[in-house]
Amino acid sequence: MYPEYMMESIKKVEATRAERLELVRKHGKMIYPGMKEDERAEVLDNFHPDYKSDARRKVKVGVDKDLILTTEVADMFESYSRIDIDKFDLSKPDFETDVFVIGGGSAGMSAALVANENGSSVLLATKLRLGDANSMMAQGGIQAADGADDSPAIHYLDIVGGGHFDNKPELVEALVQDAPKSIKWLEDLGVMFDREKDGKITVKSGGGTSRNRMHSARDYTGAAICRVLRDEIYNKADKIKYLEYTAAVELILNEKKEVAGAFLYHL
Repeated sequence: MYPEYMMESIKKVEATRAERLELVRKHGKMIYPGMKEDERAEVLDNFHPDYKSDARRKVKVGVDKDLILTTEVADMFESYSRIDIDKFDLSKPDFETDVFVIGGGSAGMSAALVANENGSSVLLATKLRLGDANSMMAQGGIQAADGADDSPAIHYLDIVGGGHFDNKPELVEALVQDAPKSIKWLEDLGVMFDREKDGKITVKSGGGTSRNRMHSARDYTGAAICRVLRDEIYNKADKIKYLEYTAAVELILNEKKEVAGAFLYHL
């Protein structure tokens, strides 16, 4: 038996069953017209957490004043610092390094490895364990325009079109230009992407793509990438220092207003 709160939906399913079966009989599948622009807007404005009128507001103070952000982030930006600056001597830091990386997901670990490859001393801090990140949950794959019928320019157009031209062009350009090199770098490190019988990496279609450019490792692509990056960090423990269960709670600026460090809080 269905619970009472589902009965209204069940009635709609029953009422449209004959219509849906007829579509399958005629076309082999159910075909419905796409939603119009105003229909999509109505659904987004009423239900999507990033679009609802009460989900975003302007920041009232600080360097981000008037920026429209989700209410939770705006509240955080307007809150008082948890750091009592009088209790700390900034002339005597606990750690000094050339490159400080905040976050132990695939981006953070990649940044640490590349910085080390280029001769920098590296310190990485992550609020949980190394590799405990959203990257581990990525299933579908990672896109890069490295096929003979593809190019970064085509990839660029797919992204800005899929983003309703709301993207930052310089970030999209960096993404599409670096993506093929990043796939090659991950492959050289040992990420086992799916392959065809001839040994070429399998590429599949993805949402909003006009070419097959999705590189995957079964349905655990993020975990496969993170595993390799984490092992590489472990193998370079003498060169890349990392702090687990250590969150960065406040950034430190130098006299030029450039980020020069951070306050860390060991959990």
